Amino acid sequence: MTVSLTEVRSGPELKIWVKLPLALYRGDPRFVPQLIGDEIDFFTASKNPSFGMADTRLILAWQNGRPVGRVGGVINRAETEKLGYRRGRFGWFECIDDPAVARALLDHLQAWFVRESCREMTGPHGFTDLDPEGLLVEGFDAQPTIAGSYNKPYYASLIEALGFEKQVDYIETRIEFPQELPPLFQMMEKKVLPAARADGYRLVEGLTKKRVVEYAGQFWEVLEASFEHLYGVTPLSLDQRKFYQKRYFGYIDPRFLKLAVDGSGKLQGFFLGLPSLSRPFQRAKGRLWPLGFFHILRGFKQFDTVDFYFAGVHPQANSKKVFPLMALGMWYALKAAGVRYIETNRELETNMAVVNIWSRYNVVNRRRSRIFRKNLHPSD
Repeated sequence: MTVSLTEVRSGPELKIWVKLPLALYRGDPRFVPQLIGDEIDFFTASKNPSFGMADTRLILAWQNGRPVGRVGGVINRAETEKLGYRRGRFGWFECIDDPAVARALLDHLQAWFVRESCREMTGPHGFTDLDPEGLLVEGFDAQPTIAGSYNKPYYASLIEALGFEKQVDYIETRIEFPQELPPLFQMMEKKVLPAARADGYRLVEGLTKKRVVEYAGQFWEVLEASFEHLYGVTPLSLDQRKFYQKRYFGYIDPRFLKLAVDGSGKLQGFFLGLPSLSRPFQRAKGRLWPLGFFHILRGFKQFDTVDFYFAGVHPQANSKKVFPLMALGMWYALKAAGVRYIETNRELETNMAVVNIWSRYNVVNRRRSRIFRKNLHPSD
C-alpha cells in the first residue's frame, strides 16, 4: 500500500501530528496520553525556544488519506558544538505495524541528515534530555510514568530492520517503599549525616512552591553541571530553562523536593520526586478541561506511588555527604505521606552505582528503554 509523507507546516497539520497517538493506542491500558494543549504548545516554534536552537522537521505518514505514522527530526546546534560533529536525532516516533511506513519515515529523515553531513542518526529522543527519549524494549506490562517510555512491542523490530543498533539502555525500576528505615540509611543517619552537617550542608526547610521558584536559577546550574557528562545531555539556553521551568515546575510537590545547600546557602544538590500522575493523566484522556484538571488535582491528594525524576549533586560538592542527606530527607517525606511504591525514571544501565541501590530492595518490576544508533558514514 502506498505511503505518502507530508511535513507539518500548519496548525491543523500539527493537531493531527500531536493527536495521532490517541488513535494508535486507543484501548491500551498502559498508554498515558499527554495533554493535547501542552503538546501543541511544545511543538509550536513560536512558543518553544528549542526550535531556535535546532533544525527541526515534523513528518506525517499517510495511507489511503489517513495518518498512520509520525516522526520528528532534530539537529541540535548546541549538541554539535559539544560533540564536535553533527548528530541527527529522531524522536516522537509512532507507527502502525507496517515496515513500509517505518521505512518511509526514517529513510526520509536519514536522507535529510546525510545532506546535512550528520555522522550518525540516533533516537528516539527530543531536543534535550528533558524531553521524552528511549524506545521501550522490556516491561510492556508495567505502568509507565508520565515521563516514561511507552510504545507498541513491535516498534523495536521496525527500527532494527532499518539497520539501527543499540546505543544505550535506560532502566526504570518500581520498588516497594521500605516502611522501616533500611540498614544503609540507618548507617547514613548515624555517621554520614553528622559529617555532612559538620561541613555546613543542610536541607532547605519549609519549602513552598513560591520558595522553589526562588531556587530555580541555582537548580538549573546544578542540574547542568551534574548531568553534563551523561549521554545525550545538551546545554540549555536561558530561554530553554524558562520554558522547561514553566512547563514542569507547576507539577512540583514541595514535600518531595529535597534541596541541599552549603553553609553560605548556595545550592549543592537536589532530589526531585512527584506523586504518580499516570492514572490521572489516563482519566484526563489528553484534555485538561472539563474534567482533566479535576483528575490531576485529585492525583496530588490521593496516591500511593511517588516517581523519582532527578537527583544531582554539583561536581564541586561532596556527593558522599550531600546525596545521603537528601536521600534521608526523601525517605522521611515518603514515610510521612504513606507512600507504598517508588518508581524511578530513566537511569543509564551503565550507572551501576544507582542501579545497584534499587536491587537492595523489593523490586516489583523493571522497564528497559533503548536509544538506537545508525552510522551514516560507513568509513567511520
